Amino acid sequence: MKYADKDIQEMEDFFSTAELPQSIELSKGSKIIDLKAFVFSHLAIIKLRKGVGIFEVFYERLLFVKNKLTA
Repeated sequence: MKYADKDIQEMEDFFSTAELPQSIELSKGSKIIDLKAFVFSHLAIIKLRKGVGIFEVFYERLLFVKNKLTA
């Protein structure tokens, strides 16, 4: 999955206005204990490494968390 500047901006907009819990369980045995730090670090990585395939997983993780929060 490729992502563009527009996708990054949409992700930043969502997480800047979303009410984030301290932690979130993604699945059984997979929990993020500092969601704000997770979002901050993942946004920084996708902005710095845009277009580098190996870093697309960071965007996909943010998308997964976003979908989980909006479900």
